[in-house]
Amino acid sequence: MSDPFPAARHDGAIVILAGGTGSRLGGCDKPLLPLGAGCVLDHLVATLRPSCDRLAINANGNPARFGRWSLPVLPDARAGDGPLGGVLCALDWARAAGATWVLTVPGDTPFVPRDLAQLLLPAPRFAASGEHAHPLVATWPVACHDALRAWLEAARRTGDHRALRVRAFAASIGAQAVPFDAADDPFFNINTPDDLRRARERAPT
Repeated sequence: MSDPFPAARHDGAIVILAGGTGSRLGGCDKPLLPLGAGCVLDHLVATLRPSCDRLAINANGNPARFGRWSLPVLPDARAGDGPLGGVLCALDWARAAGATWVLTVPGDTPFVPRDLAQLLLPAPRFAASGEHAHPLVATWPVACHDALRAWLEAARRTGDHRALRVRAFAASIGAQAVPFDAADDPFFNINTPDDLRRARERAPT
């Protein structure tokens, strides 16, 4: 049987970004929220693992809480860089692993498509659904690693917090939007108790 994900499996890497604090949910690791027969992270790993040989989690704090997935847990190199710090961490790991691109996926988006990586190649590309852009659901060429490091260093020197917006850096490297059907938004993310209720209604049991 032919491999349905040849480019994703052998050339790239996937990093689930789990650095959020879940403040609107009382403070929590959103990927560990119960969902269906498991948790949010179970859904993401089950969806993404078949498409790529290299899969990791970007998270700070005690890595043991993610131990049962037997995946590398990658902490940010520096606090205060926001989500772009997670992207840089993903690029660091992907480059060391010999990948040519990395897909980042937020850890609170349990319904992404199985062929997401294939649909977002060639990098750099990011997902869009309806009028909403999802710049963290994106493929990044490993070759942009040094540019992102320099971008973050400049943001720290100048104190320009606008430069920490993921969309700003993505635009600087010419990332293109890839439209997805918004009717059943595959990038629905969990931020509030109401979002969590809706996700549980949608998740298979």
